[in-house]
Order: sequence, then C-alpha cells, then structure tokens
Amino acid sequence: MQFVNPLYLFGLLAIAIPVIIHLFNFRRFRKVYFTNVRFLQELKQQTQKQSQLRHLLILTMRILAIVALVMAFAQPYIPFSESKSKIASRNAVSIFVDNSFSMEATGANGTLLDESKLQAREIVSAYKSSDLFQLLTCDFEGRHQRLVTRDEFLTMLEEVKVSSSVHSFSEIIRRQYDLLKNEASARRNSYIISDFQKSSFNSIDFLQDSSISSFLVPLKSTLIANLYIDSCWFEQPTQQPGKTALLSARVWNKSENDLEKIPLKLLTNNQQKSVASIDIKAGMSTIVQLPFTIHQPGPQNGLLQVTDYPVTYDDKFYFSFDVLASINVLAINGGSENRFLDALFAQDSSVRLTNMNEKSLDYSRLSHFDLIILNEVPGISTGLAEEIKRYVTNGGTILILPAANADFATYNNLLSSLKAPSYLNVDTTDTKVVRLSEDSYLFRDVFEKQQGKQIVNTNTDLPKVNKHFPIVYTSTMLTVPLMEMLNGRVFLTLTNSGMGQILQLTVPLDPAFSNFPQQALFVPVLYNIALISHPSHNLYNFIGDNKGIRIGTTFPVGDKIYTIKSLTGDFNMIPQINSTGNMVNIFVGNQVPMAGNFELMNDKKIITSLAFNYNRGESDLSCNSMSEMESILDKSHLTSFSIIKTGQKPLNEVIAQMNSGTQLWHYFIWLTLLLLLAEILLIRFFKK
Repeated sequence: MQFVNPLYLFGLLAIAIPVIIHLFNFRRFRKVYFTNVRFLQELKQQTQKQSQLRHLLILTMRILAIVALVMAFAQPYIPFSESKSKIASRNAVSIFVDNSFSMEATGANGTLLDESKLQAREIVSAYKSSDLFQLLTCDFEGRHQRLVTRDEFLTMLEEVKVSSSVHSFSEIIRRQYDLLKNEASARRNSYIISDFQKSSFNSIDFLQDSSISSFLVPLKSTLIANLYIDSCWFEQPTQQPGKTALLSARVWNKSENDLEKIPLKLLTNNQQKSVASIDIKAGMSTIVQLPFTIHQPGPQNGLLQVTDYPVTYDDKFYFSFDVLASINVLAINGGSENRFLDALFAQDSSVRLTNMNEKSLDYSRLSHFDLIILNEVPGISTGLAEEIKRYVTNGGTILILPAANADFATYNNLLSSLKAPSYLNVDTTDTKVVRLSEDSYLFRDVFEKQQGKQIVNTNTDLPKVNKHFPIVYTSTMLTVPLMEMLNGRVFLTLTNSGMGQILQLTVPLDPAFSNFPQQALFVPVLYNIALISHPSHNLYNFIGDNKGIRIGTTFPVGDKIYTIKSLTGDFNMIPQINSTGNMVNIFVGNQVPMAGNFELMNDKKIITSLAFNYNRGESDLSCNSMSEMESILDKSHLTSFSIIKTGQKPLNEVIAQMNSGTQLWHYFIWLTLLLLLAEILLIRFFKK
C-alpha cells in the first residue's frame, strides 16, 4: 500500500488527544451526597470492570476514527502490479503510435493502424485533462518532439497516416527519453503501441531510465501473410542495345499457405516486357529470371509488380539502369600498339579503343575512360602511379599486361599502394592453364551448360604458358584467382581496391610467353573485362538510406545544379553533391517521399535514371509473441518495462487502475463515519 499524500500521516499524532482526555477526564470521580438509603435505588449499578471496559471502547473508537480520517486525507492505494512509479499531481505521457507499413495488416477492428489510434485515444482518456502528452510516430517529426494538451494530441492523432519510415525499438525509446527526462517533477510514463515485429524489436541498445515507467501495448494481426519482391539484379553487369538482358528477382511468400500461378510482371519505360508465373512454398522465396530486350541506348526505368493484399506497399519494385551505346577503353602503350587488342576492339561498335603512348599521355583524360589497359609499360612513373591510384580508388578498372622487360619495382610500388598482388621475376618453366573460375562473369555463357551450370570439360583447349611472371598475394587482399595454372600459380587475378578493380595477367600478349592471344578464350575474356569496367549506379535505392549514390564523373558547371524529378508527379528536389576525386556522389537523405522512378537532371539534360523503393524491413510480418517479448525484457533486465495485455477490459480502465491503483480513501471515509456512530451508540446505550 502506498499514499498519494503521505505527509498527512503526521496527523496520526492527533491520537494523543483522546488518550489525554481519557487519562485526565474519565478517571475523575464525582461525589453524590444523599441522606437516605432510598436514593441508592435510583443509582444505576456499575462495577469497576464495566466502567473500565466502557472507557476503553470509547477510547478505541475515537482513536480509530482519527486514524481512519487521517488515512482518508493521505489517500492510500494499492499499486497496480504493472505500475513502477508513484502517483504524482501531474503526468507527462509519451505515446508512440506505430504507423509503419506493417500496420496495414488487418486486425480485429480494421487495420492495425486504426487499432493503434483507438488504443492511443483510450490511453489519453484515462488521464486528467490537465496532464500533458507527446505523440510520436515513425516519422519522428519535429512538431511531435514536445508535450501538448489532450485536445492537441487527439487532433494530431487524426492526422497520422501510414509512413515508409522504420525505426528500431531502441531508437523509439531513446526519442521518448529525450523528452521525458526534462519533466522530472511529473510522473513520467511512456507507451509503445505496435505489432512489435521481430525485425525491429529484438535489438536492445539503450540505457534504461528506471524513473520512467514504460508500457508495451502489442497489437496482433488476424492474418500474417505477405507476398513481396525483395530485390533484383542483372546477370550481366552491363546492358547493350539489341541484346537480350536477363533480370533476376527474388520474391518472398511470408505466409502459412503455398502460392501458385502468381503473375510477376516486368515493365520498362511503361511498356510490359515480360511476365512470369511463379509458385512459392509457404515461408520460402524463389528467384525468377525475366529475359527482355532493350533497343535504344540511354537511361531506362524499370518496374517489377505482383498483386497482394492487404499489405501492398512492397508489391512494386522500381529499378533503373543504363543501356550503353559504347564502352571507352584506353590502352597506355609502352611501345607500339598491341595488334591483338586492335584486332579485338577495332571493328566492335560497342567498344571504343583509344591508344596513347605513355610518354605523351594526357592525365586529365583518364577519368573519361571505363577501362585502362597498361600495355607492356616498361616502368610506371611516379606521376602515372598517382593518377592510376586515383582512377582506381574512384571506381575505375585497370588491366595490367606486364612488359617483357618490366621494372617490377615501379609496378609493385603502385600495386602495394592499391593493396594488390605483386610481381616476381620471370619463371621460364612450361605450364598451362588448368582451372577457371566458372562462376565469374568473365566466363559466363562461354561454355555449354548442363542442368543450368557451366561445365569445363577436361579436354577443353586452355592456354599454354611458356614463361610467365608469378603473382603473389596475401589472404588480407581482396583478390580472386580467375585462371590458375598447373603449377598452382595464377594466370589472371581480380582485386577489388577502393571503389575500383585491378585485373592482372602474368604474361604480356606475346606468343613468346603464351598462346593466350591466339586462343578462343581470349575474345570473351577481354570483351567481358571491358563490359564489367563501366561504372554504374545501383539498380535501386531504399528510401531513408543515407548512402551516397554514385553517378559518374560529371559535375555541374557554373551556376547549373542537379535536380531529381519524379516521372509520375510534380516532385522536384535538389540533392546534396559530394565529389571524391573524379567520382561524383549525390545524397538525398529522407527527402524522397515516395517509391518510384526518377530522373537526375543537369539543367534540362538527363544525366541518369534513379529508382527508390520502400524499405523491405517491414515486409516480414513475423511478430513477437507475448512470451517472447517477456523473455526479451527479462534477458535485457528492463525492469521498468511492462506489457499490457489488452482484450480483457478496456484499455482506459487498465490505465486508470495503473495510474491510481486501487483507491482506498473512500473506504476510510466510511470507516470514520461508522466509528463515530459506534462511539455515539456506546455513549448512548452502554449501561452505566
């Protein structure tokens, strides 16, 4: 039992008053004079014990009446079992209403968002009109970071709509604490009304404030089922006009039932290009491949679409990509031009090969090329090394063909700065290539497939090597061997460095070293190296991510600015631009309001297409059960947190009982009256 006004308990000192009266008044005797024995008949007989009993009963009634009256003023109550704080004259209450996309699921009384708003109304109705409230949603709006009156709260609550924003349980608690910590004089309570998805609730990363009582109000969907598109990607890194592109998409079935014959549509530039019928087992995902052809080069806008209900925000998946008219390749030659490279790229309109001698190289033009080939350069000067390092760090691709008379000290200085493998002196032992990284894009669709997988037969004619320059690398390097020789050494490697990549051959394109330039494998390998070299932005971005979007090397000139424009509405914004070396990145933060396809404009010129999707963190509707939530709170030692079980009685009644506990003061008022009545009856009817 606790007290609202415990200072009134000092009133119990008033018990001394009837005790003093009893000691000094009831023990006084009164003399009665009489002259005749007949007067004795008029006196009521009373023994000494009866007199003492009467006095003690009256004293007890008076003492108990004072005690009951003092207790009534102190307002005793029995705290509700879930309440952790004492009653105060004023309350500061923070209420989080989950308005994320998962709240579109159907509950017992409409959508879960409708139920959460109803529960919020019941919570505020359980408090006094003089109390102050904070409304918090997934949007984390600035206007919600303050305490308002009940009427203002209810007005703002009506404006709450489904939002694409997602925040973890810990982020929500920290935001509530930030406001409530300034209300130390009030009783502080926080409420979180949510479906408590496993994706956001299981992570506990905040310091508990035991002076704030927090209550979790879980809502449960009547049907946990959702079909959604998770991601997509191209099987080829670069798309070209007139050639078949193969788009893969992952689709999830987060339900308890198998789904059959679900149509998945692919549209590009508002035209349907492909459709697939998919079957998905319950709780599983499937990868669907959609072939299509783009005939025009330039930025392209794509859309994948399925049909699902009631959670529909993730039924559409937007993406964008570029179809290249050509790929720019620069060959930096140590001597004459390489006849094999010229023969490979000269007649191909999709690749533009430019030859420059190392001695007359224009460093300012390096950033304009997708691939740079260091073709038998005897030594790499300090200036060239710095430019190559900058080029790779900013997303460029280089292919190193070592010279027969190479100064590997200068090579290895450059490679060391890029954390790439280094070259050793020549090895003249005859060997041959025996293993290929079949999963690499360099060899994709080069060999015949069996059961969907490429098979390199043992009798496949692979390059022979007369002599080579061994490559050595450590496990700390991001190096992948693409072609390996019989002696266990690598013939071709790929190393990721910064935002770019480095490919290294152990031989020059010289028949004296190897027959690789005369092999059938030479054409697809070199051609695919050119294809993977083109730096491209992500196929899609998620709204709310603060990551930079790489758009190439073009930077606005003069007073011109970049703008992002929606293709379906009047949305227009100016992104933040950041330049790292020659690479330009843009940042949009939380400014994109809706999923869709957009264009990045420089004045009136289209730079590229961009696609933004809603975060898929809300798509998995799996929620924590009551026991799982209790277990998480217990393991995290969150003693100031409690779970309110709704459904047994209206939430406002539960909150009212939590706020005031079981009030006892009115019982003590009645007890006081009964004790005073008992005292009157004792005085009136107790026989003297």
